Amino acid sequence: MTIFRNNLKRIFKSKTNLLFMVIFPIILIFFIMKFNNGGGKFYIGVIDQDRTKLTKILIEQLSKENKINYLKESEAKEALINFKSDYVIQIPKGFTKNLIEGKDVNIKGFTINGKNSSMAPKLSIESFIGTAKTIGRSSKGNEKLFYKAMDKYEEGLFELRYHKGNDSVGKKNTLFSLGFLAFNMLMLGANITPIILKDKQTKVYYRIFTGPIKPKNYTLQNLLSFLVVLIIQVIAIFMFMMGVMNMKFPSVINMFSLFIIFSILVVAFALFISSNAKDMRTASTISNLTVTPMAMLGGCFWPRDIMPQILQNISKFIPITWVLEAAEKLMYGDSLYDILPEISILMLFTVVFLLLASWRKKDVVI
Repeated sequence: MTIFRNNLKRIFKSKTNLLFMVIFPIILIFFIMKFNNGGGKFYIGVIDQDRTKLTKILIEQLSKENKINYLKESEAKEALINFKSDYVIQIPKGFTKNLIEGKDVNIKGFTINGKNSSMAPKLSIESFIGTAKTIGRSSKGNEKLFYKAMDKYEEGLFELRYHKGNDSVGKKNTLFSLGFLAFNMLMLGANITPIILKDKQTKVYYRIFTGPIKPKNYTLQNLLSFLVVLIIQVIAIFMFMMGVMNMKFPSVINMFSLFIIFSILVVAFALFISSNAKDMRTASTISNLTVTPMAMLGGCFWPRDIMPQILQNISKFIPITWVLEAAEKLMYGDSLYDILPEISILMLFTVVFLLLASWRKKDVVI
């Protein structure tokens, strides 16, 4: 394991590697929490086209646990894109009249943060509508009797509560932090590829094979050293997120396992760069043309939903998209079994990178 130990020494000796490994992601996560921490409150945008006493009761109930933004219909999209509202509801004209008469009614809801992020307010609103509909049927269309019962509801006979996020931080911020971790893992992977390139340039790569070390052994020790470094990075950032930033995961083991799988993909990606780059400049060019665009399209810097549909379709061919999709499912309580499709896609990307890396047989032996 001489090459393995030597690689670790070379990797940790580089200040640039330490920057991408720990310092840079910690700084990014810290600023995410500092400037984007919404506490435990949702920002709900309300388009009230009915404007009745009942809709006021609903909005007052929502405002007890959340912050309300009154919007026009034309302002809904902008409010979501600019994160002024986490969830926008549209109360249609005639909503109250139909509900008092016991008819089926619906409130439209809009979000760009995915179905899971809107689940809590949606369930709460549905609970309110269900209760009001029951009261409406019992009052048999009698408006005075209906509002008398709703006044009791407003006083607290029917209490409605829900919570956002994990204790002191929201799930959205945690997912953004995981996105930056994935981005930095790719940056670190690209940054440690010069180890193999330096061995090639100094002819060490070829002299090694004149000794007892076989080509496969050399390649495996390189891959193992890269993987260990990435695992150390994941452990360090997870400890910072949970210990310092007070982030919590439904299952730490499941989330950690997901990022270990992603670490294997990053190793394959690093091997792909080193095998297809003739020198440091070429490796840097490949990294610049791949890592940052993948992070942008994959959702590391902003939600994928705000991008044009064509870019969303392109993002499906990017591994970061699938690791973040899986991370979001785990954040909302899904198990590893539930994210098997995403894991399978990540493993497929890993195989593709390894095949592309082994294409040049004279440089890499798998």
